[in-house]
Amino acid sequence: MTGDFTVVYSVRFDCTPTPLEPLCHLPLPHHSPLGAYEGSHYRPTDAWPATFLCLRHGLACERSPEEIQSDLEVRTPGAPVPPMWRIACTCAHQNCGKRHTIYAARLPGFPEVARRILKLAPRIPCGDHVLECRIDLMRGAVFGHD
Repeated sequence: MTGDFTVVYSVRFDCTPTPLEPLCHLPLPHHSPLGAYEGSHYRPTDAWPATFLCLRHGLACERSPEEIQSDLEVRTPGAPVPPMWRIACTCAHQNCGKRHTIYAARLPGFPEVARRILKLAPRIPCGDHVLECRIDLMRGAVFGHD
């Protein structure tokens, strides 16, 4: 079976590559709160730096606009590039209440995204502790690729 390729702007994760998983990256949609494609460039908004989460490995990283790269996205023929999720999360640690925005991709619906985040328990700094997520304190917004 052969795949289609799409050139996308993306954020790469710090995951350890393997022969079966050579690159973990999050493709940025054509239009989102993070920016927009303009011809052969990606114009970021002032929402950067931003926190990104690999839903495969549970690694979170903060990235700046300078770290946006052009990548090839391999797809099943006719399948769309996976959507990006913006997750608004309020920290549940001892009533901390600090708000965080996390960007993730590769899952079709928010219930799956939220369950995956809870299972992975990513280590995202929040003051002097690590962000504690609860499903009732997370909201998701999806941004597809045009």
